[in-house]
Amino acid sequence: MPTSNWSRTDNFFKNAANKSYIGAKGIFNALDTKLHGGIADPDILAFYNSFNPLNTTFNTNYAIWDGLRSTGIGKTLGVVQLLDLLSSTKIKAWDIAIQGIYINSTPEYAHLLPHHRTPFQISTVEKRVAALVNLIAAIGTDASLATVKTSVSAFLLQLQTAIGAQATQITGIDTAIVNMETASNAASDEAFGIFGGFLTKFKATPKLIDIYMPVSFLQNIMQVSFSMTLKFMKVKKVFKRKLDPAKQKIRGTNVGMFAVKGYFTNGLTDQLAAGAAFITMPANTTEDYDLVAAGYTDTNRHFYVVNEGVIDASVEVAIMVEN
Repeated sequence: MPTSNWSRTDNFFKNAANKSYIGAKGIFNALDTKLHGGIADPDILAFYNSFNPLNTTFNTNYAIWDGLRSTGIGKTLGVVQLLDLLSSTKIKAWDIAIQGIYINSTPEYAHLLPHHRTPFQISTVEKRVAALVNLIAAIGTDASLATVKTSVSAFLLQLQTAIGAQATQITGIDTAIVNMETASNAASDEAFGIFGGFLTKFKATPKLIDIYMPVSFLQNIMQVSFSMTLKFMKVKKVFKRKLDPAKQKIRGTNVGMFAVKGYFTNGLTDQLAAGAAFITMPANTTEDYDLVAAGYTDTNRHFYVVNEGVIDASVEVAIMVEN
């Protein structure tokens, strides 16, 4: 049996897609388009015919998932929105904090996170709640992880409150999440198999594979979705992009007790100029924001956020494309 992981046999499509379903949509749609562009070749036509139905299924389930994710925009965060934060910002921060005390090769770490981040990122609402409860129990009275335990406990309470408010919708949420995961995994597996087919087809000229692969999406999956923890009055640069105000918006999720300010600059400074436009992300909300209202221009493409409260805020920013 192998004793270590060999990265060349990792499904890089699945690894990328699991980081962000927003990014996964970009990956799968780009692959679908690129394959369609080569269907004059019988081999590539076969690849397209095997992948396109799975991409269609993914997009169908994505629309349902995104609808749930968008429910209650501008109001108290719902279950799906909190699960998004759990799978990205929250478990990442807790894992890093735990590894600061117990590195991931120790028995102590294995006791705390025996399956690493996976139980917090996939499956039903009930199972993710169980993962939180198990982590709290595993920390127990460990004083070195008291801050982590407090953070996990506070998030669990917030999620349980949201579950209580949406009790009649949980079955539908679970179904949407599982269907989304199933569709993403199926598309990822097929995409990986197609990559293998290209390796055979172009084994003497492998760089030709780049023509048909969504290389930029695979290399830059997190360019469309960003998660971070903000300290009090600490300015954080989120991204630099050329965007289209007519078609794109910024979706900001703020899990915190105080407002977070967002704005664009020219990148020569991270400070908001006097009188310049900015957006305010209220505490405990998810909302879509107009780019121009945030100060975006063709010159001002650098987006920054700053937490205006004295308590840390967990923030997720996504670049959204309107249909």
